[in-house]
Amino acid sequence: MNSRRGHQDGFSLAEMLTVVAIVGTLALVTVPAFITYYQSGKMKSSMRNFTQDLRSTRQLAITQGKQAMLSYSTGTTARAYDIYLGDKPFNSTSWTARTGATATTRRGTRYLDDVIYFPADSVTTPQTFTDTVSCATLPCTAGTDGRRDIIFFPDGHAQLPGGSTSGTITLKTDRKIWKTQYTIAVSPSGRVQAQ
Repeated sequence: MNSRRGHQDGFSLAEMLTVVAIVGTLALVTVPAFITYYQSGKMKSSMRNFTQDLRSTRQLAITQGKQAMLSYSTGTTARAYDIYLGDKPFNSTSWTARTGATATTRRGTRYLDDVIYFPADSVTTPQTFTDTVSCATLPCTAGTDGRRDIIFFPDGHAQLPGGSTSGTITLKTDRKIWKTQYTIAVSPSGRVQAQ
């Protein structure tokens, strides 16, 4: 019979410190990469959701036979946008909220994710749509409220800024990720394409 009393199996202190050092080194490399990947995913997801809401606004105009509008502010903290339905196919004088606190459909104001925002208009971050409708008080009326308005008509086409061949909406992040800016182009026919 072979018995070994007094001998205990285990790891030495040197072996344990080596394993802890390896795990620590791997964590230093992988955690920042994971955070970057996670924030990049949030940016892409938010851009896709906004693009889908823009397309849904166009579809709303087509199905309802009236103008539909997506309205948003710009600036480093601007993340909110709302959708409105006009009262006429052209030259709407009254707009009803489809999102927001007073929305008839009980949908809240839509928001971009916390890592992304609508930057102010500049050469590097173009926001070519203009402010044509005021929704400071409801129902919305012609005027200005400091928000950019993207208006679609019942035939699907978009109201572009004067002299433009397409409209541009820019989404940006200040986080250190691979792609920090997305541009969404709206063609005269109303086609929405993210770039």
